[in-house]
Amino acid sequence: MDDKRKYHIIIGSKAFFDDNLPDFSEEDYVSNFLELVKLSDASKNSRHPFEDFAEKLIIKNNNYHGIVEAAHDRLGPLIEDLTTDYADIYVHNPPRILKEYLEDQYKRSIIELDISCEKYGIERDTTLFAENIKNISSNIFGQQQAINEASKSLWYLTTVKREKPYVIMLYGNSSLGKTELVKEVAKNFFDGKSLEKHLSMFKNNNYSDYFFGDAPNRRSLGFDLLERESNLIFFDELDKCPEHFFSAFYTLFDNTMFKDSTYDVDVSGIVIFLTSNYQTEEEMKKQLGLPIFYRIDKMIHFNDFDHSTIYEIVKNEIDARKDEYKDKLTSDMVYAAVSPFISTAGENARTIKYKVQQVIEELLFQEVVEQIIK
Repeated sequence: MDDKRKYHIIIGSKAFFDDNLPDFSEEDYVSNFLELVKLSDASKNSRHPFEDFAEKLIIKNNNYHGIVEAAHDRLGPLIEDLTTDYADIYVHNPPRILKEYLEDQYKRSIIELDISCEKYGIERDTTLFAENIKNISSNIFGQQQAINEASKSLWYLTTVKREKPYVIMLYGNSSLGKTELVKEVAKNFFDGKSLEKHLSMFKNNNYSDYFFGDAPNRRSLGFDLLERESNLIFFDELDKCPEHFFSAFYTLFDNTMFKDSTYDVDVSGIVIFLTSNYQTEEEMKKQLGLPIFYRIDKMIHFNDFDHSTIYEIVKNEIDARKDEYKDKLTSDMVYAAVSPFISTAGENARTIKYKVQQVIEELLFQEVVEQIIK
């Protein structure tokens, strides 16, 4: 029997890790890393020797969060303490310290090692490109110019091989379709998958650990990038993100390898969409600073809705909600009731949805009021 441990590093999403595990037989006893750590700790506390050495061990990426921070410095030896000399060990997205340890062990012929990496990409079938853009246009109202500009970038990314990340900023007032455009791009070019982060949630220094990975037993941006399911990254509301987190974006926007204090991540070929409520590029330069501004490849402005777009969105919102009221109201009744409250300018998707909601509630409630009066 070969007395070398066999490590199988699998880098990618949870689904990719699961798909790359072998079909274990009923005779195989497959151990879980955290369960073994607990058994080992219990043995030490009771002063009994540890005897549950694993022949097949699975280490999932979230297992690294289940051990104390100090244990991360000796992850490699810890695994050895828990396994037989000939064990098969399946490691999901290892932290840098573990990956380097295993690579060194492999170079010294102490272990066997293979590495599988998930492959990401954009839909490159050029015959589908026009159809995909039409699909996007049919679901985004009043932003054809923005869609045209995004289409140029998508065609470029479809037809060339680009290693460096490509960064697109969508800017303009809120609720004009920026987020919807990113979701449509994901649906039509990235199999409906993206890594999405709402930067307005990162309000203070407590989130530094997330961006820079200072604590190895906590979730970080590097951890999430390793676990991503596609090469589409969406950072919403960059204008709400504190400036002291920007240095993490410098690294991400400018390199094919993203490094925080815990993880190394291959980000070659990623497409990053940013959104903000900035009104002009000059405002962007001032608020973001030139180091971030000049790392953005494409700026796409979203225009305020004109009266025809507002009308189109109102009609669409009413029709989309027909199942809610069709037994008691008609679309024409709802439109007649809501139209006096809709302005010909200054409306956005959020204000329109709110007004339609209020009118539907009011119309439905009138029936109850009449019964109460009777």
